Amino acid sequence: MSNTRDWKKESQTFDGVADFYDTYRPDYPESLIETIISETGIAPNAKILEVGSGTGKATLMFARRGFSIVCVEPGENLVAVAAQRLKAYRVAFEIARFEEWRERANEFDLVTSAQAFHWIPKETGYAKAARALRDGGHLALFWNRYPPLNSDIARALDRVYRERAPDMVSTPLDSSMDELIHRVETAINESGCFERVQVRTFPWSARYDTRQYLGLLNTYSDHLLLAPNVRQHLFDGVAQVIERHGGFIERPYVAVLFIAQKRNAN
Repeated sequence: MSNTRDWKKESQTFDGVADFYDTYRPDYPESLIETIISETGIAPNAKILEVGSGTGKATLMFARRGFSIVCVEPGENLVAVAAQRLKAYRVAFEIARFEEWRERANEFDLVTSAQAFHWIPKETGYAKAARALRDGGHLALFWNRYPPLNSDIARALDRVYRERAPDMVSTPLDSSMDELIHRVETAINESGCFERVQVRTFPWSARYDTRQYLGLLNTYSDHLLLAPNVRQHLFDGVAQVIERHGGFIERPYVAVLFIAQKRNAN
């Protein structure tokens, strides 16, 4: 597999599997959302801008708490699912890539993004987020990360990937958590738009049966970009491994949160 990745093409794969994404992608810990609210001090009538809202998994967690939210999301199918999910709440959608979005300056108390801001060119994303914020507003970015499994089932799955999709072995599903933290923290601090970033981590886990785990894999851009016959062969092998290990797999996560306040223009 080439080391040159087409980030725009990869990000667009999610719109083609909107229903899978909504069904199988993990949520986020409630404690993470509570931390954002407490650390930023946003009021109940605060206005939130969410970048890359997908099917509204994180959006719903804020909407339930009464916040007004504007979601910027390029995927029309993803927005359709989210709009149905969130029709009872104060949520509006604008279909656009954030870097091309017609910005609304000094309007929002919080700019947030769940599992999406890495798709935004950092040269434009952080400055644009800062311009959208009112004075004293905050940026809150978070991702679910995937700590490596260390178990018999993990080793069996690794053999399946090496045998059936060897190109993926050299481009693992996720970079290390330390690498993510360093990369995002550095980008926020070097943007010059925010005060020093705070980082919080939230370990948690989810249990998947075979069907659910294959559904989850079918939402990852690197898996979706495999040739259909290769992907099916890989999924057959994954399913066999899970079934041999009792029909379930426990997937650990660590949700990583970055919070930074907009820097005073003075």
